[in-house]
Amino acid sequence: MSRSSPAAPDAPLRPWPVPSLQVVSTRAAADEAIAAWRTSMPSSVALHVAATRPGGWADPDDHRSGELWALALHREHGDGPAALVLTGDALAQVSTLLAWWAGGESPFVVVHGAQAALGRLWRHGGEELAPARLGCTQSAAVLLGDGQRGPSSVGLDVCAALVLQHAVSLPRFVPEQERDALVQCATAAAAVHALAQRMVPMLRKRDAMAAWQLECELVPSVVAMERAGMPCDAAAFERVAASWRDERAQATAADRITRLDKLISTYAHWPRDFTHGNRIHARLHPLAADSGRFSCTEPNLQQVPSEHTAPGLRACFRAPAGHVLVVADYAQIELRVAAALAPCDALAQVFREGRDPHRATAATLAGKPEHEVTAHERKLAKAVNFGFLFGMGAERFREYAAAGYGVELDLAGARRAREAFFTTFPGIAAWHRRVADRCRSGGTVVVRTALGRRKRFLAGHVSVPAALNIPVQGTAAEGFKRAMAALHRVLPALGARGVLVVHDEYLAECPAAAAAAVRDCVEQTMVAQMATVVSRVPIVVEAEIVEAWR
Repeated sequence: MSRSSPAAPDAPLRPWPVPSLQVVSTRAAADEAIAAWRTSMPSSVALHVAATRPGGWADPDDHRSGELWALALHREHGDGPAALVLTGDALAQVSTLLAWWAGGESPFVVVHGAQAALGRLWRHGGEELAPARLGCTQSAAVLLGDGQRGPSSVGLDVCAALVLQHAVSLPRFVPEQERDALVQCATAAAAVHALAQRMVPMLRKRDAMAAWQLECELVPSVVAMERAGMPCDAAAFERVAASWRDERAQATAADRITRLDKLISTYAHWPRDFTHGNRIHARLHPLAADSGRFSCTEPNLQQVPSEHTAPGLRACFRAPAGHVLVVADYAQIELRVAAALAPCDALAQVFREGRDPHRATAATLAGKPEHEVTAHERKLAKAVNFGFLFGMGAERFREYAAAGYGVELDLAGARRAREAFFTTFPGIAAWHRRVADRCRSGGTVVVRTALGRRKRFLAGHVSVPAALNIPVQGTAAEGFKRAMAALHRVLPALGARGVLVVHDEYLAECPAAAAAAVRDCVEQTMVAQMATVVSRVPIVVEAEIVEAWR
């Protein structure tokens, strides 16, 4: 999937062979076929899920819409046909398949686009049962792309061409050609099996198996969170949007008009377009960013502004009656991860001693003991620590400090602040020098996260700040994802569920009576899972119980 992966040939590609297949369209036939497959005990089963909407196929990457039309299974060994295709009334037995795969004798279930596929199966089967062993070749393709390819650019047809050197025709639903489409579903499932067999050794060779296994383990928690949705008081949201329009009609200041126009155009339509039953079911994308951090679309709940920018807006995201939100965030996680990865003993020691890294920098900058640092000096130091951690220059830092922290500096002051940061944390300075030297070498530069996710910068397109940032943010994302997967397993016992992730913040919804227990569970789980990838410094999670997001 990167330049070291097989290149697409110039000659026309041969189609992937059609497997022997059995098509079943009744419940009884499905029960009989599934029982036979279970008896054969395949070590792995590959899937292809096809869904339709009026007029054609549904978006293959979005499980929120469309109706399941066919489910194709493929196995490598066993008596009888290699592929089984369920359609029509046979799809009522999806729940039987989910129960099989969730059990102790589950085969390894592999699919291209596991998040969308599992979401569709859950919508159709009713129960949120996840395969005990799940693999996703689309996630593998993204990881093998070293940051050069996103999920939307590694469809099954693309991967088949690049890795298998064959063409795979994705099913096209035409009523009079239904049999052809079912055959294409079976062929697609067979190609997924072959992709997995090729990609797993490639991941092992790059020492990226841990990163891939995490992304696959994460899938059920992401789908469950999308299905749960974020609670939202649509009527209150409409009132907030109406207040913006009223204020816009009266506003005269150009900057205020600009801000109100932005709020109205970005958010005012959300209650109409995205709210269903006082919940917003956004799309979550675990692999869209180079670092592995989550992104969010339709709508982007991660960009909901603070109370200062949009008074009353976050308060619209309110737990239903009798419930509360538990909002948990990692404290200074990027500084902690950087202390471990750089490594920087001075910064790690600050955290081990329970001191404040911003006071430590402020003390160096002001030339005084940490306990004498003022609130203003600490605010400046906070801007310094976060601004210079990833290689920001002095001129850019002036703008950053003014816009983000309200701290005004001349260029000389910004340079002194930079010197104070590196004096306080010499291990960070040494790390910056090493990365900068690699980036100036003129060749390709590859950086890695703790679990093996890679980002490859091509010669002439190397960014020092990005080369510093991606291993830190990516490693933090890996710890966060481990926590998210673990919380998905333990929260239901407390009557709780995850409803949103925003960078390093996790939001859970639970009955008010269970709030304290859920808060403690979330804190402990997030700390323990982050510690599996960041062990040199203590991890701190700050959690609060609230009725509305803030």
